[in-house]
Amino acid sequence: MAFNTDKSDDLFDVQCILNSFPNGVALFDKDLHLVNSNPEFLKMFNPENVALSTVTKIDDILTLSLKNKDLEDENKHTLGLIHEMFKEGSADSSFNWVYKFYPSEDKIIELKTEFFPLRGIIINLKELKKGDDHQLIEFQAAKEYLESQTQQAIHMAEDLAVAKEEAADSEQRIQTILNAMEEGLVTLNQHGKIVSSNNAMSVIFGYAPSEFIGMALYDLVKSSKLQSPEHIRALLNSQVSGHNVYKSDETGRRKDGEAIPLKIDIREVFLEQDKHYTVLFRNVSEQYEAEKLIRHMAWHDSLTGLANRNLLSERLDEALKLATRLDKKVAVMILDLDKFKPVNDLHGHATGDMLLKVVAERLLQCAREVDTVARLGGDEFAIIFTNIEDDNNIVTIADRIIESIQQPTEVDGNIIQIGTSIGISFYPQDADTPVELIRMADVALYQAKEDGRRMYRLFDQQMDAETKAQKQIEMDLNKALENDELLLHYQPQVDAKTLKLVGAEALIRWQHPEKGMISPYSFIPIAELCGLMIPIGQWVLNTACLAAKKWQDQGLPKIRICVNISARQFHADNFVETIEHAIKISSLNPKWLELEITEGMVIKNADSVVTKLEGLKALGVFLSIDDFGTGYSSLAYLKRFPVNKLKIDQSFIRNIHKDHDDAAITDAVIRLGHSLGLTVVGEGVETEEHVKILTEKGCDVFQGYYFGRPSEYDTFVEYQRNEEKK
Repeated sequence: MAFNTDKSDDLFDVQCILNSFPNGVALFDKDLHLVNSNPEFLKMFNPENVALSTVTKIDDILTLSLKNKDLEDENKHTLGLIHEMFKEGSADSSFNWVYKFYPSEDKIIELKTEFFPLRGIIINLKELKKGDDHQLIEFQAAKEYLESQTQQAIHMAEDLAVAKEEAADSEQRIQTILNAMEEGLVTLNQHGKIVSSNNAMSVIFGYAPSEFIGMALYDLVKSSKLQSPEHIRALLNSQVSGHNVYKSDETGRRKDGEAIPLKIDIREVFLEQDKHYTVLFRNVSEQYEAEKLIRHMAWHDSLTGLANRNLLSERLDEALKLATRLDKKVAVMILDLDKFKPVNDLHGHATGDMLLKVVAERLLQCAREVDTVARLGGDEFAIIFTNIEDDNNIVTIADRIIESIQQPTEVDGNIIQIGTSIGISFYPQDADTPVELIRMADVALYQAKEDGRRMYRLFDQQMDAETKAQKQIEMDLNKALENDELLLHYQPQVDAKTLKLVGAEALIRWQHPEKGMISPYSFIPIAELCGLMIPIGQWVLNTACLAAKKWQDQGLPKIRICVNISARQFHADNFVETIEHAIKISSLNPKWLELEITEGMVIKNADSVVTKLEGLKALGVFLSIDDFGTGYSSLAYLKRFPVNKLKIDQSFIRNIHKDHDDAAITDAVIRLGHSLGLTVVGEGVETEEHVKILTEKGCDVFQGYYFGRPSEYDTFVEYQRNEEKK
């Protein structure tokens, strides 16, 4: 670490360091007498600000008289444990211990104690919300930035406190500790100039340690708030004073000109009565790259690089709004490849994937640069055309696409020839919403297939046979609720380390009296459109909770029941009340209920969503983000929303063993989830190879056919009994 020699003797006074901590900290010697403490510690245990002598014992501080004798006894027990562990500890090693403490009847704190047998202890305080369930735990170094900062600072104070007799080399010890930090740390004088820095600053910014001395923040950070000495002084004077800490996301500027994303914290400290500032820099490039990768994959097809369904919907919504303002037309073209399945069956999926890439390139060549070309999945593609002057122009492009796609293609030495069928709809004559416009193009596509394939069809009202079919399903769904035709199947979730059953996802099925078992993919979208999703969703919730409680009453091991929540359910005003109702009628402990929501449901109206999620959290239920990676994949909302789990969409798991993009996305999601303290669930685990790869990447929970298909109630009970015997 490089220092200004005029200031280096003053920069690391013990009391100054302790006073800069955000939490209460106190140092005790080998006789457990108070050596030093900061104002935050005294505020917690000495609110009257009575002067404490240097022979004040830890018992004098932690022995409190409370009205609640149970809490007072628990405090005494905690104090006894501290004495016992300090006495029994080995002189060769230090260790950490965390427990709760009650400074008053209405306050709980976390008492972090670091033991140095035969030398002393350090106590660090953290106030907790009442009601948190804190048990005796083994201390682990926190990954969160603020805890990291505090821990590193505590070690600085430790070296000073227990080695007063070595004052001559204390500065060198502190330098060694600070130079071991991953975060960059500098000290500024009152003029905003750097007077000291640690080694991490050189790693982050590329300058030699000595080059930092005399620099200003605007030499290192690109910010409108830090463009001149006047800007820096104004910021320090207005936003950094006392306990106020200035926090900001900024863009750093390395010596070689490279821009890097940073998080910075600026604090005020007094060193020998002189005001200084500490600035901590954290390089968050890895997090930003992970978010960038996930967001790109969320909006683009990993195989072809085209827009995916999410981006198509977004672009179409924007196109319709613009067309409405400018009185223009928009066209949607849905394409489906003819005879593509035989290619996969005959030549393998690798050849099929290469052929899809060729198709994507040809579609881009046929469309205009302003058009959006997307792959919807499988062998289905779509194109959005905007600013249309003449409908015949779209027809011309359709003919060009048909001609281009049917040209023979050589893949791996094989000459392959396929075709395409196309359906086209126009705004505003065919529909005026994105969903309906796509649906009408789909209707026209199926008409093209019915008419012989390798052709296009424009939508007209006579084609809409699908609408009639949907109406029939809607009427049958109403009867299904009345006639108890709906049922739940349950798919197991297992712990990745122990392979023990830890949960089950409830999946709805429809046993139609005439059509047999109907997949939810066939009727859930219709239920969403016709308003039946609310009663169906409530039935699923009630039935799943009753099933989970019944399993427990039968003596089966307790597992968490996971229920998918629809967008209509979630955004209903009484949604939290419906969850309470399901818990009440089933008598299920809320901690055994997990609600699965999708990214799209929570990304808008963030304030109201946070309120609703916090209401659910207060009930005690678990929350998970389903199909993560297929939507917005935003770090911002993950940090803000009180969720417990991320579920990686099975589309990324399916080809994880052979698709580099899928493997990269899965790895990024797992690392992102763990960095935020979330459990990560892998869906669609179907092979031993899937299990091996996900285990290596650190996935926490598995769900998929490899461990069990969805099964009806009785079959799943038998599955649980068999698992219990293992």
